[in-house]
Amino acid sequence: MKALWTGAVLAALSLAPAARADDPPPDAKTFEVPYRLTAVKHIVIRAKINGKGPFNFILDTGAPALFIDPAAADKAGVKADKHGWGTFDSFEIEGGVSIPKAKGRIEKPFQLEGMNGLGLGGVELHGMIGYNLLAKYRMEIDFTKDKMVWTELDYKPEGPKGVGGAAAAGGLEVMGSIMKGLGSFLGAKPEPDYELRGCLGVELADPDKDKEDGPVVKAVMDSGPAGKSGLKPGDKVVKVQGRTVTTVEDVERFALKVRAGDEVKLTVKRGSETKDITFKAGEGI
Repeated sequence: MKALWTGAVLAALSLAPAARADDPPPDAKTFEVPYRLTAVKHIVIRAKINGKGPFNFILDTGAPALFIDPAAADKAGVKADKHGWGTFDSFEIEGGVSIPKAKGRIEKPFQLEGMNGLGLGGVELHGMIGYNLLAKYRMEIDFTKDKMVWTELDYKPEGPKGVGGAAAAGGLEVMGSIMKGLGSFLGAKPEPDYELRGCLGVELADPDKDKEDGPVVKAVMDSGPAGKSGLKPGDKVVKVQGRTVTTVEDVERFALKVRAGDEVKLTVKRGSETKDITFKAGEGI
């Protein structure tokens, strides 16, 4: 049975009261945000900050704000003010969610230090996205799929209060150091950071049910890798990397393994002609 959770906000590490159940405005934008689960089932998404990254963030409604590791903030060119806050010119979540002038706390919460120390994230975790950002979206999560749906809400949550300083952690920051030390003792290490996901620049649609051809190319980015190599709207993709595909989901499964710079081979039908189109994947997040 598929488990579909819908709500204004969903808890990843801990639970917080729902922000509001208002329906989205008629012109609300909807995004499909790729995610993965850590070993302990926390939700991780990727984002670029000021065009740098991608960085790995846990969704945590228990966190009152956006937190980012100082080392990651430095890579993104963001400096903390005297109160420990930084403002990002751009904060772009994979899937198209863009939050201009997002404000975040530049510090490493003990949870991240502990999880990274024990390798529980499966990747190096760089921060947490908290309630004040998540509450702006309605989220639908189907754990049998690799993307969640975010829909903008006409809602502005209150800004974070009482955030900052070691005292705010109530002494629990010591646990992060203990867990990190234990992880080193056990030899636990996170996997390397994600590589940039390959971008094909193609939008597909499933074929008619009564036809055996593969997914149909609905649109192609003229400046994208596939478009430059000759793929056209109306083409039917029948193979990816030499393997037969019949649905969009089949193509996505192969595409997830593609990294920027990898060679991609699509076999397509164009009318009565079958041809191979080969190109190198561009950079995506």
